[in-house]
Amino acid sequence: MAHTDHVTGLEPRGELEAFLARHDAATPLAMVMCDVVGLKEINERDGFLAGDACLRRAADSLRAAAPDAAIRARLGGDELVAIFTGPAAATAANHVAAGLTATPEPRLRTAATVRQPGESNGAFIERLYATVRRS
Repeated sequence: MAHTDHVTGLEPRGELEAFLARHDAATPLAMVMCDVVGLKEINERDGFLAGDACLRRAADSLRAAAPDAAIRARLGGDELVAIFTGPAAATAANHVAAGLTATPEPRLRTAATVRQPGESNGAFIERLYATVRRS
């Protein structure tokens, strides 16, 4: 039985990390992240059940936008990711990021990045976080 995040239904972070560990640094990978804007305020104003519902809608948007992703996972509290592999990975991730930015509700801050040759998985994720913060 596959493990899934209990709120979003996406793969949990551990599955994401295992996926990355199975793909060496030579494998072309691109990752798109969406960050739910204002989740903390929703939790404080409307309660955690409302926040969870918001996260589920964001996960539904990610699933719909990235049906061909190799994996879709919850990276952290309000960060959801999809990873694409192969030669068209960067194009796919950029397309998904652009589409998610247009999602009206919940509002998502998105970014995509490509793993650099020889880059560690941790550095890849940290660079993606930095890219999202700049968006």
